[in-house]
Amino acid sequence: MSKPVIHRCWTMPNHDTFSVKPIGEFVQRYLTNSKCSIDPFARNKRWATHTNDLNPATEAEYHLDAEEFCKTLAARGVNNVDLVLFDPPYSPRQISECYSQIGRECSTKDTQNAALYKRVRDAMMPLLTPAAIVLSFGWNSFGWNSIGMGQGRSFTQLEIMLCCHGGAHNDTICLAEQRAVEAAA
Repeated sequence: MSKPVIHRCWTMPNHDTFSVKPIGEFVQRYLTNSKCSIDPFARNKRWATHTNDLNPATEAEYHLDAEEFCKTLAARGVNNVDLVLFDPPYSPRQISECYSQIGRECSTKDTQNAALYKRVRDAMMPLLTPAAIVLSFGWNSFGWNSIGMGQGRSFTQLEIMLCCHGGAHNDTICLAEQRAVEAAA
């Protein structure tokens, strides 16, 4: 297993992750080779083949809970996803804000971001091709670490890009992982 490519850039932050120039370029490099992609937390970006956002005021194709979105695609026979853009709300506060924007009650259980990410990652698995790539993003992804899909799901890290935003801003960790073909068989 080869080590991931790691690089660092400096750029201004933006709440719209993919509008940050180096991050948008990172995504576009992988989208170029993709035939079928999903974005469970797309907001107004329609870059992926299938897009979803809980907020119906966004431009996403679907407006479902991210786990339900993945299960809906599976029920419709989508099983050829070769790229996932995984850019969820990073913190319990951001999850709560997403819910309140659409008038949905938010419980302590809802703000458990690790549980949310696990449910969505598990629901994505039946959609993925044997060599699918998952791009994960976060202000220090997934609760301030670079866990991503993880070795437990047989993914290996291809690339890590750290985007430093200066001052008191946390870095954004951009992680590209590929599913191990032999594990998917």
